[in-house]
Amino acid sequence: MRINGVMVTGAVVAFVAGMSLTTGTAAGAEEKKCSTPVLTSVPVHLTDPGLWSYTYRVTWCVEEGTITDITHVVTHEEYSSTCVWVANMEESDKDAPDGNGAREAFNMAELSCKNAAGTQGSVNPWGAILVRPDGTSDVLRKGIGDVIQA
Repeated sequence: MRINGVMVTGAVVAFVAGMSLTTGTAAGAEEKKCSTPVLTSVPVHLTDPGLWSYTYRVTWCVEEGTITDITHVVTHEEYSSTCVWVANMEESDKDAPDGNGAREAFNMAELSCKNAAGTQGSVNPWGAILVRPDGTSDVLRKGIGDVIQA
């Protein structure tokens, strides 16, 4: 192939285009490598009506009865200019204490919001989800952290 008059090979074309030669997906795009179907947890959904919403779930793989990969998925929406999404502040997953191969996944986010007086502060929705090798999941805990005034 010629690009700007220069002959290039397929490998260079794929590199220049940011594509993987083996999958055809964008370089750096997250891919799960599971020999079994990717599993999706129950969601944690929190909202402050009219201001924002937060939904957290995880996807995971199970290989030979063992959880091999967990991906955190967070969606959010701001319903007015009163609140603005800042970031995912904390994210983790660890072995559950039950010893049965389950994992506990956690996410805490931050939104910056103004109160009625116009004072800026932060709100931190969070959730913890238990996922099991058998494909089931439960919301362990969820909440909205205290509004921290700036």
